[in-house]
Amino acid sequence: MGLLSKPVSPMGEFRVEFLAVPGGGDGSPVFGPGGIIQGRVVVGAKRAQDVTRVGITFSGTSRMTAEKEERLLFTIQDVLWDSAPSKGKEPAKSASPGLSQSNLMKVLSSTGNGHIFLFAIKWPLVNFPPSLPAHRSIVETEYTLKAFLRLSSSEEFTSDPLVVEYCPHIDPFIAYKRDPSASEKNHVVVKDEEGKALVEATLPSPTEGVLFGQNCQLKLDLLIRRSETKQLPRKARVELCEVHKPTSRTDTSIEQIFLLSQSTVPFPPDRIKCHKESTIPFRVHIPVPDIDTRRGPTGLPTLKLGGLQVTYLIRITVPLSYSWFVPDAQRKVIKIECPVVVGNVKPKEKVPRSVPRLVVNSEGEGLWDTRSTSSSTKGKVDQRFIVDWSEMCEIPRVLPCGDVEEDDIV
Repeated sequence: MGLLSKPVSPMGEFRVEFLAVPGGGDGSPVFGPGGIIQGRVVVGAKRAQDVTRVGITFSGTSRMTAEKEERLLFTIQDVLWDSAPSKGKEPAKSASPGLSQSNLMKVLSSTGNGHIFLFAIKWPLVNFPPSLPAHRSIVETEYTLKAFLRLSSSEEFTSDPLVVEYCPHIDPFIAYKRDPSASEKNHVVVKDEEGKALVEATLPSPTEGVLFGQNCQLKLDLLIRRSETKQLPRKARVELCEVHKPTSRTDTSIEQIFLLSQSTVPFPPDRIKCHKESTIPFRVHIPVPDIDTRRGPTGLPTLKLGGLQVTYLIRITVPLSYSWFVPDAQRKVIKIECPVVVGNVKPKEKVPRSVPRLVVNSEGEGLWDTRSTSSSTKGKVDQRFIVDWSEMCEIPRVLPCGDVEEDDIV
């Protein structure tokens, strides 16, 4: 409940809340590019008060966890009701049904839900930095809604902040094309104490990006330079990790790694041969992460926004010694990694709108032929693309009167 920040207040209730949770869920909604925040400000009073203004403030802030200085991403403010409007403008915006200009000046004691002021805020088609609470990553980012109220005595009140969850939309196929390291081939050579090569391993990166819940296909090439069959590798441990690191090159030492999944894969005996290159296929499942708000994976896609870079890597570890008499420190292992681009949205299919053709007969009469269609470039075909956030990007905007038109829906 959004109570007032002041301990002694003549207001009975003063809070901001979402109008409805998308999808009908009970949790907090998560918004993305083009999303619309529909909410309301609820105002109630213990006794009659002269209210002159009611409004809403939406702001976004971000900072590095290791730093104290906070950066303001944006802040917008809109007056939902004003008792003294500017000259030539409408007296006030509509509030609760049946609430007129004369009786709105007196906010009476509320026995129900109080007076309600609706608002709607539209996110632009921009990938803003994702919401990350404190001590969750190397970057903290927060988006909040606050209501403000002014009395005729010039006394002002502010509601408790309502946190808005935001997650960027990343198309894995577009992100893969933009990442030059996504198609690199990784090569590792394991040598003995005399410097002779024991094993050579090559792990090409995936040929395309993947979505959460899909499988990633890999092929590990092994060249065993041993003559003893007993020393051939028998299994591999496969780990999927979510890596957080800063985009600044000066802070490369700061890094957080979250283990998303791990499994042990046995090698087929007929595929591993001495002094021959063997190709071992792997199918790595990219699970939908079980997100914990306090620790563990964040479930963010591959991104590079607002000082934070999130990448995913697949690490394959192959032990080369199985003797119980060999200490762990002396055991030879192959460790090889490759990046994988993970997205959270499917690419949109752009289908042109089809309209019926007007067929005119010999008598000059027209008839709409629905079976014969033509493509119309004026249809609802979204030619806009989501861009990554920067200092010059568009910021969220308040929709007039809280109305959501068809053109505002993405």
